[in-house]
Amino acid sequence: MRKFFIILGIIFLLVWGCKEKQKGFERIIENGVEVIINHLEPFRDKSEPSDFALLEEFTIDLEREDLGKTGLVNIELFDIDRKGNIYILSPKSRENLIYKFDNKGNFVKSFAKKGKGPGEFEYPSNLIVNSKNEIVITDRGNNKISIFSREGILLKEIKILLPEIRGGIPLKNGNYIFLRAEIKPTAEKFIHTVSLFDSNFNKIKELDRAEFPNPIIGRRLEATFHNLIWRISEDKIFTGTQDAGYEIKVYDFKGNLLRKIRKEYKKIPPSEEYKKNYMKLFKSPLFDGIRDKFYFPKSMPPFHSFLVDEKGRLYVMTYERGENLDEYIFDIFNSRGIFIFRKSLKDFSKIEKLMGKFKNNKFYCVKEKESGFQKLTVYKMKWI
Repeated sequence: MRKFFIILGIIFLLVWGCKEKQKGFERIIENGVEVIINHLEPFRDKSEPSDFALLEEFTIDLEREDLGKTGLVNIELFDIDRKGNIYILSPKSRENLIYKFDNKGNFVKSFAKKGKGPGEFEYPSNLIVNSKNEIVITDRGNNKISIFSREGILLKEIKILLPEIRGGIPLKNGNYIFLRAEIKPTAEKFIHTVSLFDSNFNKIKELDRAEFPNPIIGRRLEATFHNLIWRISEDKIFTGTQDAGYEIKVYDFKGNLLRKIRKEYKKIPPSEEYKKNYMKLFKSPLFDGIRDKFYFPKSMPPFHSFLVDEKGRLYVMTYERGENLDEYIFDIFNSRGIFIFRKSLKDFSKIEKLMGKFKNNKFYCVKEKESGFQKLTVYKMKWI
């Protein structure tokens, strides 16, 4: 009998907390939600790739004279349709704001102007190609969503019946995801939230939030970006904040929390380059009296930002330096949230955003050249 209870106790310890431990990760259940806990070393499995090579196909270089004649000035946002056509949002351009290129990098046409009329924008904040291969622009200036055909014809406009929208898009099931900001000069904290809304703009659920002290009323503020990040794959929403540790939440389009992805990470102190570049953002006289309230932490947040592809793989940019001076380490996760390998990639971040996309088994990224001109490079991904 004693032997029986010893065996029973061992079994209890093994299954306590609904924990499933496998090599480089653990799977637990918290409040009915799957949590994948990844360790420092990736999980090695012969059925999973351990790397990918990037084979350059072409570039769209804004320094080229022929592109200058099209009116294209800058690349603020971009997306790609299923045929590989690229759509670039250039809000600094004087004429049209959206520029279309084919899957070889050849300029096709431009459309949409700055203004308040139908199909016109003031402060566009999101550009996506939806599941119908339509180009969707969210304009927080005019508080509307405009939908164009691939030929640049305005198909539909939707008035956003919500205040303080900073960005967001319609989902293919009819719901919306929106980023909202509460930034009041007298508030104790600044708050950003990303939430799901139904087709009538009724709030379904808050998915994530970022809160940080208001330096205007005398509070000190950690000199990091306090990013609230959200990304969309084929049928899932990924959210994460720099201030919440290394945790990324995965939802379906109805707002159901499917999974949490966590990972152990190395603590990296802020570099002198980072400090210099960060403070450059606040050199304007408008920040006099606030600039001195920033302080740098002993270690950086666990990640800078992340990207996803249509298959639900996750590409997380850390603050660890890569193989070359202009590269950083990316943690790569499979569609189940398991950390499978690391990759050194060039820094293609722009302030708090990552100017890159993984789509159609290709990698698209925007970099600023030493001349100040931007260049969009397209690579084919060869999984190894």
